[in-house]
Amino acid sequence: MNGNVTYYFGHALTGQGVKHLYKEMIEEAELVYFLQGAPTFKGSELLKELGYFYVKQGFTVEWFKHALLEEVVEAVYVKGCNRLFVWASEWNIEPTLLGTKHRVMSFYDCLEEVQLEKVGEQLAEAMQERATWREKCIAKLDQAIKLHDDWEIITQSCMNWQALNEQVENLKTEVFQSIVLNKTGIRTHRLLGTLTPRGAENTVESITKSITTRFMIKGKPGTGKSSLMKGLADEANARGLDAQIIWCGLDAGSVDMVIIPELNFCIFDSTEPHVFDPQDGRLGDKIFDIGQHCALSEEAETAIEAVRAHYKEAIQDAMGHSKRYAEAEYTIRRLVDNCLSASLWREKTAPLFERLTK
Repeated sequence: MNGNVTYYFGHALTGQGVKHLYKEMIEEAELVYFLQGAPTFKGSELLKELGYFYVKQGFTVEWFKHALLEEVVEAVYVKGCNRLFVWASEWNIEPTLLGTKHRVMSFYDCLEEVQLEKVGEQLAEAMQERATWREKCIAKLDQAIKLHDDWEIITQSCMNWQALNEQVENLKTEVFQSIVLNKTGIRTHRLLGTLTPRGAENTVESITKSITTRFMIKGKPGTGKSSLMKGLADEANARGLDAQIIWCGLDAGSVDMVIIPELNFCIFDSTEPHVFDPQDGRLGDKIFDIGQHCALSEEAETAIEAVRAHYKEAIQDAMGHSKRYAEAEYTIRRLVDNCLSASLWREKTAPLFERLTK
């Protein structure tokens, strides 16, 4: 019987820079393969092959997609045997437990020097372009986050915090009841989405497809959505329950979802840019409305409209820069692929396909 696949983004372009959670996932895994080499589409194909290989053995597999290139996978996590395969060179992460749970496989020796010399100047130019457009994109996202902070200040001044706190306490009672487990709750981390050349994207449907109870938070920016979810994760861990934090793909410090696996429960921000509503036939879908506690004055509404317009403009500019960034990334991978030795690649990758039993 085949397993299944859940999709996440492996990294995100945020106002604070490029965010990834591979260091946290390396801690989570029992065995980590650090795949080292230049960016290449061939590496993505390898990771997909590994994913399918384990799915066919009945394992649940998590695929981590590239932020800009739709079809590119940059890591695979195999649950059950807890193996992580990650194209590590891109993220400057190095093994620290060699000889135990960390293994390294380098693909630099699969590159043919003669071919590299032919494309060397093109490759250097594309890498410089990639760095330039990445920095421009992040700068615009930084501007957008600062504007969003201004937006939040306005809404926070109009909040009834006492009413929100009472609503949150009632939620904790509903979710946790009297449950306390005699174990230490584990915390894991993933990303919800990212800005792409096509706009903000997420993998909420994939992440939550098997979760029975889904609470969708509705509320304006700055009204406590992220703090609420962090508090629920803390409460879960304090009761011995595991909690998975799903981080925002635009603001590196903000949480967009919390999953409590043992309760088959999740709660997530369901406002722009990822609006969701209860689905017909999913009885566990509920709206958690905190917007009711924010009464905006006419003056506040006017101020928000001005900020919102500048925010949307910054996001549009960031999307344009991300498109140029993606074009340079595509060029780099195409050039590197043309320099790979197919025979050396096959020889190098064959040992990775080791059969397991669950």
